[in-house]
Amino acid sequence: MSEPLYQLRDVTQSYRDRTVLKVDHLDIQAGEVLALLGPSGAGKSTLLRLLNFLELPSAGQISFRGQVINGANPAPLAVRRRVTTVFQRPVLLNRSVWDNVRYGLKLR
Repeated sequence: MSEPLYQLRDVTQSYRDRTVLKVDHLDIQAGEVLALLGPSGAGKSTLLRLLNFLELPSAGQISFRGQVINGANPAPLAVRRRVTTVFQRPVLLNRSVWDNVRYGLKLR
């Protein structure tokens, strides 16, 4: 089996003094289909933010294609461009779809 796309080792995410996510070990292969299930507050959205490099873990490490991502080694732009998030509420800004697309292209 090939190297996992993502590897999480001893990942913890805390906000202030509250731990909201703890993952001892998780490997995700390229092309693998997963479902995140759990009650409100279980850490599903937090895990997705970590996997999309929108946040860095409080502790532990995430590897993406073998490259370690953590507080000491944040994800470089080239890595962040390889992942994406589709938000539940797709409105980027309070503008038309055309203006949102044009704004994104302008930032490139």
